[in-house]
Amino acid sequence: MESSEQLWRDLFGISENMKVIYSDSRKFSMFYQVTVSQLKMVRTVFELTSLAGTGIALKSVAQKLGTTAAAASEMVDVLVRKKILERKQDPEDRRQVRIQLIPELYEHFKRIEERFTEITAEFAATLSPEEQEMFFRCTARFNDFVSRRADEQRK
Repeated sequence: MESSEQLWRDLFGISENMKVIYSDSRKFSMFYQVTVSQLKMVRTVFELTSLAGTGIALKSVAQKLGTTAAAASEMVDVLVRKKILERKQDPEDRRQVRIQLIPELYEHFKRIEERFTEITAEFAATLSPEEQEMFFRCTARFNDFVSRRADEQRK
């Protein structure tokens, strides 16, 4: 049990230290004026647009957040007013509106991801190939396990 406690403490510590390593987020003062739910929306929009390579439909955001389209739309409206998100017409279907982060903020998050990937690769290089495989496999399995628990909790 003691090692289990140490594991989650280490994971939280890693998260906090990664934030310190890339702490120029302070230049985005808008984040001092957002709620936790709004920050979750921003993260979700970033993740979905990164996967899609373009802005995403409101319906996709609502589904990912487990909320209604109306509630998601209200939050998007607030974040658009705060100049964090923007709505753009889909060039292929002018009736569709796509949601995305403002370009400067999207690029900022991409740089953070790149830096975190570099740090992770630096660490992995200190491990033997067998240790690397075990580390990444166990980390993925633990993430899957915790994700399933979170999904159960949401129901």
